[in-house]
Amino acid sequence: MDLTGKTIVLTGASSGAGAEAARLLSARGAALHLVGRDEKRTRAIGEELRAPTYTADFTSLSQTRGLAARLAHAVPNIDVLALNAGGVMPPCLTDAGIDASFQANALAPWLLMTQLAGQLGTGRVLLTNSRSHNNAVLSPNNLDAALAGEPRVSGHRTYARAKLAAGVLLREFHRRNPGVDAGDFHPGIMASDFGRYMGRTGSLLKTAARPFIGTPRQGAERLVDLATRQQALDGAYFVRTRPARGSAQLHSQELGTALWEAANRATAA
Repeated sequence: MDLTGKTIVLTGASSGAGAEAARLLSARGAALHLVGRDEKRTRAIGEELRAPTYTADFTSLSQTRGLAARLAHAVPNIDVLALNAGGVMPPCLTDAGIDASFQANALAPWLLMTQLAGQLGTGRVLLTNSRSHNNAVLSPNNLDAALAGEPRVSGHRTYARAKLAAGVLLREFHRRNPGVDAGDFHPGIMASDFGRYMGRTGSLLKTAARPFIGTPRQGAERLVDLATRQQALDGAYFVRTRPARGSAQLHSQELGTALWEAANRATAA
């Protein structure tokens, strides 16, 4: 598909599947705005593709707000906002007192999405989710504790909880902004630097699993397929590129309303 004239904002673009997706989208003529956490790597992919770049650390709400303001000024109309950044974060609280994984994977993408609602118009939001969200449960009555990383569980369980929250917030955004198409997907397990925060353990696991997992290029192709397909995503969840059954909580309006209110409290400037 020729994407000439289409404006796409892609987060997590500095490495792995994000960088590969940027290359594929650029080759199809899309006008890209690339976001990454690492300034050097983000600048490098931007120079390669001749695309403007922005750096922000999603564990910082002030940097996320600043990113949204810069994008809103630079990009009047966004056809696709691909929220691809995320990962298993160290077990700590951010400056805002929020669990780092919850903030980086759920609250910061939500904040960016809501701040750019005016630029999205009738565009699309695609969130890179994880199949691990099926192993998490959120209670509408205990969300402040979840934002603070309570109860304390393993890094992957904390990540799963954050990814469930991200999916719920995406659908609540879709309900409140019905003109914006939205969906999320599990790209598959890939040999990327996703587990960089796990240190030596993450490196060993990635090396051992490499023969059995996909490549960043495959994940990128799936992201591009869903970001640019003509049919509406309409709030669906996909595994790779096929509709799949995610957690029943993804579509809970009660949880969505409660989580939206909790997100507003947690990110209040």
